[in-house]
This record gives sequence, structure tokens and C-alpha cells, in this order.
Amino acid sequence: MKLKKIAVWGFLLAGVLGVTAGLRDWFAPGFFSMSPRIPGTGDIIGHFVAAVSFFALAVLSATLDVNHVTKK
Repeated sequence: MKLKKIAVWGFLLAGVLGVTAGLRDWFAPGFFSMSPRIPGTGDIIGHFVAAVSFFALAVLSATLDVNHVTKK
């Protein structure tokens, strides 16, 4: 049960960081970036897609019942 909560919070944190990175690249391209290139539209969309997938993984791992084993 504790490992499940850690996984959910980890996926939520990764999703929030992905959204933050996408918004950063959208409104201030190159801010806090070590790379000299400016991110394009595909990079920004990639950040948002990754964030949505992490949010979906958080929801999926929160709703899955991993201890459900039927014994006869």
C-alpha cells in the first residue's frame, strides 16, 4: 500500500513538472535551459503529452487493485 502511494505521488510530480516545462517553453523559450537552441512547437507539445501520460499513469495506478488475488 505504501509503495502504491509513492508511485501515485511520483507520477503526479512528474506530470506537474512536465506541465511546468511545457508552460516555460511556451511563454519563455530558453529560460533555465542549458541548450542554446530554442524549443519548437513539437517539443512543447511533447512536454504536454508526456505530462498527460504521467497523469494517466497516476490515475491508473491509484485505481488498480494490486492485492486482489482470489484463492480457492
